[in-house]
Amino acid sequence: MKNGTTQAQLAEDINSTKSYVNRIIKKLDGIINKTFVHMMGTLGYDIELTYVKREG
Repeated sequence: MKNGTTQAQLAEDINSTKSYVNRIIKKLDGIINKTFVHMMGTLGYDIELTYVKREG
């Protein structure tokens, strides 16, 4: 992973398994639910998702 954290470390930090973390990262349609995106688009909304690194 880009910041040096391994999938195994991340899985442990969130009380999950390495295989689940890998499945989320590799998922072709992304983490965001396609049905939710489709519903919001139908309602006239665009979705913006921004990740901002916390300080500290």
